[in-house]
Amino acid sequence: MAKEKQKDWFAEYRKEREERLVKFGLTGLTEEQMDVINIPNDAPENYHCDGEISSAQAYSRWVGQLKNSGLTPAQVKSAIKFIFG
Repeated sequence: MAKEKQKDWFAEYRKEREERLVKFGLTGLTEEQMDVINIPNDAPENYHCDGEISSAQAYSRWVGQLKNSGLTPAQVKSAIKFIFG
């Protein structure tokens, strides 16, 4: 019986995530930038600081993180649209 190759779920997730971002014009991103963009979806407890800040504060903080990650203003707009529609 041939040994089955174990599937790399994390690599598959990252590839799928990158493909979704490309559809919004977000190309050439670093792993860190992709992680920051996805904070509201992938880490809502971090986005809201475990519920210690308001939704408006969480949003403002996240937009600041997007800018600090090196995204251009156009990429920041695309990232916001990607997450919040």
